[in-house]
Amino acid sequence: MDIISVPNAVRHQAQIKAGEISFVHYHDQGSLFKNQVVFDQYAISFVLNGQKEIYRATENTVLRAGQAMLIPQGNSIIAEHSLNKDPYSSFIVFFPGNLVTDFLAKYPQTANRVSFPEHVPPYIHFASTPYLNEYVKSIQALINGAHELSYTIALHKLEELLLVIYELFPAQLTTLFSKHQDLGQLSLKNIVESNLFSNLTLDGLAFLANRSRSTFKRDFEKAYSISPQKYIRERKLEAACNELLKGKQASEIYDTYGYENLSNFNTAFKKQFGVTPAAYRQNIAV
Repeated sequence: MDIISVPNAVRHQAQIKAGEISFVHYHDQGSLFKNQVVFDQYAISFVLNGQKEIYRATENTVLRAGQAMLIPQGNSIIAEHSLNKDPYSSFIVFFPGNLVTDFLAKYPQTANRVSFPEHVPPYIHFASTPYLNEYVKSIQALINGAHELSYTIALHKLEELLLVIYELFPAQLTTLFSKHQDLGQLSLKNIVESNLFSNLTLDGLAFLANRSRSTFKRDFEKAYSISPQKYIRERKLEAACNELLKGKQASEIYDTYGYENLSNFNTAFKKQFGVTPAAYRQNIAV
């Protein structure tokens, strides 16, 4: 699978670029296929039509039209697709992280009163507001009119957007860009446990862990004393047992745990527990 690097990969999309700041009106047919994406800059992405499914090292979420996200630099797995006849579209602002650090330095009194959460957010997910909707429309109009912005004006527009996010999420934004936080030093176990039920491939997990497939497997076996495939399969089947105990049918849950069809799920379940899901439910009911 090819690795996509942004913002370079969207350089042919309609946009205004000033120095290291880019305002991009992105259009694509989209698909359910998950792509490995490296963010070489920070990004603020507004979904205009369709939905974006995004996985980071320790969390994943879905953005729909009217929602937005501040995405840090680093590895993500993303699937974008339309929910209607129109193409998937979004408005994205790309910028280097030092500009946010400079921005936060302008508000030292407020920042000093922020209570730092223990959990460092892997992104900031928020609903757009009427103000932000007008902000996006105004820059879209400039892009559509093939206008240019000086770097000074582009920086002003970026800081305007950051100020809105800062007023909504001061602790999260400050923590995300704190020099005291190292977002790269996430443990392999944190990444694995956070994505157990995401149905990502082994290559996908290795990508989120910023490792090659072979290094990921070696590090995994060192941490867990078991192969990643076996561990993930067993954990999913244990979770499936709990669903059966709650009264679910195997036909309702097999795809949730990464099986393409009911037959494969039944075979794996019986191999693990010695009985079929149906027999397991009957024995528990008795």
